[in-house]
Amino acid sequence: MDLIALTARAHRAAGATIAGIGADDWDRSTPCAEWTVRDIVKHLIEGHDSRTAQATGHPMKLRPSADDDLAGSYEASSAEFLAAFDAEALEKTFDFGSFGPLPGKNALAVLFVDTLTHDWDLNTALGREHRWDDELAEAALKVASRYPDVTPVRGPGGAFDHAVEAPPDAGPGARLIALLGRSVQPTPRR
Repeated sequence: MDLIALTARAHRAAGATIAGIGADDWDRSTPCAEWTVRDIVKHLIEGHDSRTAQATGHPMKLRPSADDDLAGSYEASSAEFLAAFDAEALEKTFDFGSFGPLPGKNALAVLFVDTLTHDWDLNTALGREHRWDDELAEAALKVASRYPDVTPVRGPGGAFDHAVEAPPDAGPGARLIALLGRSVQPTPRR
């Protein structure tokens, strides 16, 4: 599994979704409890900037007035993140807060799943059909299936909720979403 290439594809897909967010959509609720569309995009940008700083050894970039152009900030932070994650970065250790230190390869795998999942969250919040790339979904499912069902990984306050049952005929994307505790039913638009 070429995590760098898969992550780049996930970033492009999320970037396309984010580029299409309308001015009235930023405060919509999402399937990610208590987060709006704006919150998810800011989370992705901050994650890129934090891990880019760790990969390069440079201070974390502070983006002035990121709220003025969240789509542009996402694109810039994504490009910098992808440029920083090379074979050398995969050998480094990354601080993942309450998850503790993670080897670079594991850190990138978690970030790949996070990006792919939040792309679904955003599309769902916007009332759009999310078109899964089955290869990406299968790879993310393989990674996420190793996430333990313990705090701080799962449950209230965790990165993900406890798994829910996926429909019997669910494809890899729907199985991924269910594994991460999200209902495969779209959230109502508000």
